[in-house]
Amino acid sequence: MMQREIESRAPSPSPVVNGIDRHQRSQREIWRILIVDDDEMVCRVSARMLHKSEVIVAESGAEACRLLEERAPEEIDCVLLDMKMPGLTFEESFEEIRRICPEIPVVACSGNGPESLRDDFTGVSGTGYLAKPFTRVELEEAIGRAVLGPSLNG
Repeated sequence: MMQREIESRAPSPSPVVNGIDRHQRSQREIWRILIVDDDEMVCRVSARMLHKSEVIVAESGAEACRLLEERAPEEIDCVLLDMKMPGLTFEESFEEIRRICPEIPVVACSGNGPESLRDDFTGVSGTGYLAKPFTRVELEEAIGRAVLGPSLNG
């Protein structure tokens, strides 16, 4: 499927680079979020909740990886990654995303609890967990913690 941009907003005034510090990130008003979920309704609702952000959607881990390879690493601030999709497993998708963009924050999204995440995800900087269903505030906070804060265990 082709890449879709949903409710895209103007880019932030300053580009994000892998080495950007937390203070600079916290000053940004618009984040660029890659939502990876095979459920179109989840993607649409999430994009609406993130109305202040630029949102790009991928329907699979493989599509997300392809998009990340095509774009410069600084074009995406965070990946919201569903834990149950056809094709690549969550773990395979996460490993490949981090191979492509080693420092990109990734938020796992699932109806299961965070205990379903392996230590090699939760012990890594720039990770987070978001339980489905979620509110706009929960979504924004999960992304903010992943982008600005330590790992789940940090």
